[in-house]
Amino acid sequence: MARSETPLPESRGQWIRDICEGLGGLFQHSGALGIGRLADELGDPNLLRALLIMRIAVLEGRGRPALESLTPLMGSPVFTSPEPSTGELSELVTNVHRRMEQDGVTGWVLLFGLGLRIESPESTYRLLLCAWAGQRAAMVSESQVRRELKRYWALEDLETGDLVVPHPVAPPPVYPDIHSRLRVHFESDHQAANFVALSLIKTGGTFHDRWLNEFPAYKADHLRLLGPDKAQCDGSLVYLRTVIERLDSAHELRPIAIRAVALVKEQLAHVTAAINSLSPPERDLLRPRSAEQSFRDGCVLTFLNWPLDREAHTHCPDLQAVHGTWGPVPWWSLTARHSDEVEATIASRDEGVLPLSIEMDPAEPNLLTLVCRKPRTETPGLLAQFVFDLSHPVHVCELLLLSRRDGVPIDLYVESGDEWDHDAGHVGTLHAPIGPELAQFITDIATEALAQMVPTSRSQGYDIHEGIPVLTEALQRTGLRGLAGGYSAPHRIAVASYQGKAGALRSLNADPPVSMARFVRHKKKAPPSQGDQAAAGTLGKNPREIGFVYVQRNPAFPEMLKIGYTEQLVEDRARALSDTSVPYPFEVLFRVSTARAPEVERAVHRLLAAHRVSSNREFFRVSLDVAKNVIHHCQQAVTGIHTWGSLPTVHRLRAGDRVALPLQAGQVFALTARPDFFSDSADVLDLWQAHSDDDLLEIHATHKPGHVAGLSDNDPGGETDPVPFLNRDGTARNLLLMGRERLVAGDRLVWLSDREGPDNCRSVVFEADGFCQVTYRTSSPQFHSSGMPLLLNALEVDPTPAMGEHVRAALALPASRTWAPRSPQPDDEWAGYATEPQPPKYWLPQLEQRKRRAP
Repeated sequence: MARSETPLPESRGQWIRDICEGLGGLFQHSGALGIGRLADELGDPNLLRALLIMRIAVLEGRGRPALESLTPLMGSPVFTSPEPSTGELSELVTNVHRRMEQDGVTGWVLLFGLGLRIESPESTYRLLLCAWAGQRAAMVSESQVRRELKRYWALEDLETGDLVVPHPVAPPPVYPDIHSRLRVHFESDHQAANFVALSLIKTGGTFHDRWLNEFPAYKADHLRLLGPDKAQCDGSLVYLRTVIERLDSAHELRPIAIRAVALVKEQLAHVTAAINSLSPPERDLLRPRSAEQSFRDGCVLTFLNWPLDREAHTHCPDLQAVHGTWGPVPWWSLTARHSDEVEATIASRDEGVLPLSIEMDPAEPNLLTLVCRKPRTETPGLLAQFVFDLSHPVHVCELLLLSRRDGVPIDLYVESGDEWDHDAGHVGTLHAPIGPELAQFITDIATEALAQMVPTSRSQGYDIHEGIPVLTEALQRTGLRGLAGGYSAPHRIAVASYQGKAGALRSLNADPPVSMARFVRHKKKAPPSQGDQAAAGTLGKNPREIGFVYVQRNPAFPEMLKIGYTEQLVEDRARALSDTSVPYPFEVLFRVSTARAPEVERAVHRLLAAHRVSSNREFFRVSLDVAKNVIHHCQQAVTGIHTWGSLPTVHRLRAGDRVALPLQAGQVFALTARPDFFSDSADVLDLWQAHSDDDLLEIHATHKPGHVAGLSDNDPGGETDPVPFLNRDGTARNLLLMGRERLVAGDRLVWLSDREGPDNCRSVVFEADGFCQVTYRTSSPQFHSSGMPLLLNALEVDPTPAMGEHVRAALALPASRTWAPRSPQPDDEWAGYATEPQPPKYWLPQLEQRKRRAP
């Protein structure tokens, strides 16, 4: 059958069957899963068999007792009579355990180009659940399918909020790709069809080939059709829009090119609808990877392909650490050696909670410590430290692997005399959760460390089935030996301090007892949805005001830091806290001004959960440097460019709105405006650039043009700082001002970032309804080679083609709702700019003097 005539449902069904047969083949001799042991009426036996295997693998990878979870199934309709015996189920669990240890179960199947993620059994399990739900939906109601998903397949153990009963892959029985559609349109509009064909040759083919070269699931024919087709359409639109921009409005080719764009958009809508009907794991496979993401994928694949011999730890003292991997997943262990440690370890097992956080020492920048802590309750608390060497490829690859998991199992042991019996002294396994903030934090650190180790591979391609050769060489140089055959040792890693750092495990007996309330596992959720606050094109409530996330300390307990947020001045908050319940006033150590301050604070608290003194108090035992790093990280995660709705959404700035945008080096702003009220299109007036990470751009929408001033416009006062201090005493300096600009009514500011690669360029558009004061601030000023400071309007690099495409899309948006001239002439009736300079308290209302209470 021709590629353009491949029925997508049939292709998808064959892919699922190949996966099920591959998984079932690994356990074909298992009595519990043999022929006739599974109920045909509940679905294809191969699919049921694969689901049971992956369910065990998921629970194994999370440290759960799989046999206990399987026991309720013995009386369920999944199995026919006679039901599997305990021995048969135990044998199955043991076999899956061994396969997990060897290659993660899906590792062997991965060799056949099925595209399964070896480090994520949950992904394969979810894929198979979606396939089963789709089959079952043809027999029973959707509500019954959902009940059966929970009853038979233990959805309470998984994050499956995105699991729905899927629709067919595509509405029509045959999916026409872009070339098939062109053949149809050659008869009705051959000029537009020819234009599209030309665009596919010029640009679309490049997008198509690049997508295929990076796609691992070459046996998934339905995905290998949808993905390249969408890539071709995207590339075609890039070319066609560029042509239209260059053609004069009266040019005879312009209407043909516009019809060609409509034709491509029609196909793109069709392929997008088909993609949206797929399961989440399939959509994840289709998602285009940036160069950064591809680099991380290659590092993980390289690490998993490299056999980590745990026995070699005894021969390589410099590699001793308290962390490790088991099969394709991180798996740690803790061994208690003293009576107080034993008591704390058993208490941790009984409490079932072990939050995970980070610690860093500025004196040792190459070390990152992940900290687990159970606070002291009625039982002793426990503190464990897992130290990672950021200059060591094994440690950094494990960090990257860890960032892809929703948690890490930790085996708890008490020291026993039998060093050969790996189960001796085992008292249980805990699951330390990894929230989105921690996952992103260690992703960034691990990516940067690996890029320094293998700098050439970050930009160069690699074989998606072989990994990164340079990293393989780096791993081999560590001295660990490959396995000579058989299985690796069980997932018990010897506990040791790292290079003299003491305290891998210790009991917390001195702390006052606290409640375990709110010290609970939190699910690994995606970062805030892009545009949650602005889906309708407005800023929403939270970004309208600027608040503060702060760090304070009280001399009465100097080992603790208070981390919170306030909508007042931080000094006012400190004064309110310094009441009769504490002997000394609070000291303000650090603050950042931010939009969505409550959300930033909550993200910080989640990331530092293991350092929290009490669940209902904002006190943490953590260093000030770590607190600062975490606050900056969470500010970016909560209010950075990925948290805003992108084109074609337009965020309107109305009088009184205040927005704080945390920036990253290399991000660009394009200022666009219509030359006059009757203009058909806007022009790019200026380009601005951020020069270092954690810089801040603030936009304050005001009522009058006289309030705003711009440096680039040579306005009076355009070079002065409107808010030089963040307290009334003038002692807490604001970040260094590196640019002051203005927006007038009708202006649009396009925020651009292609930090993750040209295919992942993002753009966010703000539109001024009135007049806006813009300030750019930094804590780490950058300088030109001439010694001049790099201001906001100092463009050091040319915008990339991807950025240019997004700017063109912004220029093509409908006209803005308001308009004012940027440079009114003296004889105009328009009010002038910068004629009414405002004091700092106007731009930061918190600086207003507090009203004293009447006596």
